[in-house]
Amino acid sequence: MGWLRLAFVMYVMLTIIYFLTSIYSRSVRREKLEKEWDTDPAREGSLPDERTAFIEAGMVQYDKGLKKRVLWLIYVVPTIGFMTTIYFVNWH
Repeated sequence: MGWLRLAFVMYVMLTIIYFLTSIYSRSVRREKLEKEWDTDPAREGSLPDERTAFIEAGMVQYDKGLKKRVLWLIYVVPTIGFMTTIYFVNWH
């Protein structure tokens, strides 16, 4: 039953890591979109609402993209490792 306690602690830690990584990844993407808007000379003199709409559209696209889904590997890889370790320690 110690492995259940270990699994619980592991998932709590992985959840914290997942949320921190998600927040960091979103902030990096938002900053990239802001820099893209600011460095484009064709957009100079445009309204602030257009900039906000551009950034929000980019964030919606990010939320549907592959990078957001890859973050779930934070849970998948350690779980596979944990299950593999339990299997080899107990049945081999």
